Amino acid sequence: MVSQEVHVFSGTLRQDMTLAKPDATDAELIAALDLVHARSWFDRLAQGLDTVVGARGIQLDPVAAQQLALARVLLLDPAVVIMDEATAEAGSAGAGALEDAADEVTRDRSALVVAHRLDQASRADNILVMDSGQVVEQGTHDQLLARGGIYHRLWSAWTAGRNEISNVGHGTAVTDEVGGYARDNDSDPDLTTTGMRA
Repeated sequence: MVSQEVHVFSGTLRQDMTLAKPDATDAELIAALDLVHARSWFDRLAQGLDTVVGARGIQLDPVAAQQLALARVLLLDPAVVIMDEATAEAGSAGAGALEDAADEVTRDRSALVVAHRLDQASRADNILVMDSGQVVEQGTHDQLLARGGIYHRLWSAWTAGRNEISNVGHGTAVTDEVGGYARDNDSDPDLTTTGMRA
């Protein structure tokens, strides 16, 4: 499971990554970092895999920490992966990199992705829209748009523009600068879309 808040273990980068696969070679570790688009920061580490990270070493920014967590998932190679707001901490600058990394981690495996970011949810094979703890809509992105329900209203508000508050019927959808977060304020502040990939 990869959550919004990830833990970077104290020790070398190699030690952190081999928690997922103790017998991983350096080539496998670097390949996992490549697949999650982490080479931009990894290549700047003077000691490479021997760089100390975590509480007693280099503090990774939220995007790098999330990429490290996603690389561990690739090394573990589970049949099913759960991602709970795994790209939420990216902010504007890192959103694209983490979305691409998340796509790589969920490729060719079953995934349950909990997301408020509609762009992330839209990539799923099956989307469940939850309101007040209940599933209120289910389908693909195109199916949900065609139905004209909550998902459609949120998607319309999201695509209408960044940093814009749009009236969407009985509620208000707020989109952030990245344009990936939207919620229906009149029903449940924790309106969630959950995507599943087969």
